[in-house]
Amino acid sequence: MDGTALAAPLPTNGSRASAEESSADGTDSAPRAAVTAASFDSLVEEHFQKVYNVIYRYIGDHEEASDLTQDVFVRAYQSFDHFRGDSQIYTWLYRIALNLCHNRLKQLRRRNRVEQESLDAPLNLDGEEIRREVADWDHAPTTLAEGAELNRLLHRAIGSLSPGHRTVIILRDIQGLSYAEIAEVTGSSLEAIKSRLFRARSQLKLVLQPYLEDSVV
Repeated sequence: MDGTALAAPLPTNGSRASAEESSADGTDSAPRAAVTAASFDSLVEEHFQKVYNVIYRYIGDHEEASDLTQDVFVRAYQSFDHFRGDSQIYTWLYRIALNLCHNRLKQLRRRNRVEQESLDAPLNLDGEEIRREVADWDHAPTTLAEGAELNRLLHRAIGSLSPGHRTVIILRDIQGLSYAEIAEVTGSSLEAIKSRLFRARSQLKLVLQPYLEDSVV
């Protein structure tokens, strides 16, 4: 998958301002010797879109993704002087983002705002039942990634995955992280990551096959 083609739109960036307000109103009294306003601005500028894209693909809602992305950078600002540098800054941010996503998704499910569809039963998209036969992923035309219809189906398909499978497919096939980087983000072994990725890709093939078949000339 092409991470650029699938990138979510970038919302207005208010992350550092929110972080500084949090510090100013007394909710965060830790010293800020390790980060200046300029250095944090640079961090936000470099990583805001990528963090937003991960969250949007995981949660599936632009407003929720915008709020959670700002929460990520608020938390990053508050704990920046505790960042030891034993991992990449972006994997640290992704780890914060995914933890927030997991917590938020649980809240949404409790409110019945998110319906998780089982892959053990036929998937129904807008009244049309999707056949569950494995497609040849390698022969999918790359131009399909630009299609709004495939993007919609892909969004629904990713949403049907379990949290663990959803995480690895987003980090590997959309964000382009290496297996080692995914292990750094998730704390899972390479073997576990590869197994989850194989299963996640297989499930996505099942869901997307009818569209791929109709689009192949």
